[in-house]
Amino acid sequence: MSIDTRPTTARRTLRIALATTAAASALLLATGCSVLQDIVPNKTPQKHFASYADAPRSGESKDVAFFMPAWVPDDAEDIDVRLHASQPGYVIRFDSARGVDLDDCTELDGSYRGPAMTADFLPEDLPTTGLVTCGDGRAVAQIGEHWYGWTTEEVVPGDDGQTLRTQD
Repeated sequence: MSIDTRPTTARRTLRIALATTAAASALLLATGCSVLQDIVPNKTPQKHFASYADAPRSGESKDVAFFMPAWVPDDAEDIDVRLHASQPGYVIRFDSARGVDLDDCTELDGSYRGPAMTADFLPEDLPTTGLVTCGDGRAVAQIGEHWYGWTTEEVVPGDDGQTLRTQD
C-alpha cells in the first residue's frame, strides 16, 4: 500500500500565496519607503534651492508649484519651500542681502494666526502682527537674518493673484 504524499491543490496554492507575500514583504523592507512614496504621493513636498538662480522661474519649468513669488529678490540664497498639494498652504524661507522690496508690499491690519501648515525650517513663534503681504495672499516678515513668507490660517486681503514670477 502506497501513501500519496504529494500536496493537494489547496495546499500548493496556499504555499504559493505565502511565498509571494513573504517575497513582497522582503522587497518592501529592502527598498525602504521609496515604493510607498510612489504609491502614496507626498501631499506636502518640500524643496531646497541653493540660490535664486537654481529655483524655477519660468512657465516652462516642470516645478511650477515651486516658482519663486515675484517679491523674492534675485539675490535670495538658501531657499526652502514647502507647499500643500491639495489645500492652501505654502511656506518659504530664504536669506537675502537686499531683502524684500517692502515698497511693493502692503501692511496687514490686525492679527493673523499662524501658518496654514508647518515646516521644519519655520521658527516656533512666527509673528501674528506687524506683517506685510506682497500681492500674493501670503504674510511676509523678516525674522533675524531670514525672510519668511507663509499662507496664514485666515485669508489675507488684497490677493491679486500675482503669486508667480513668470518672467525675469
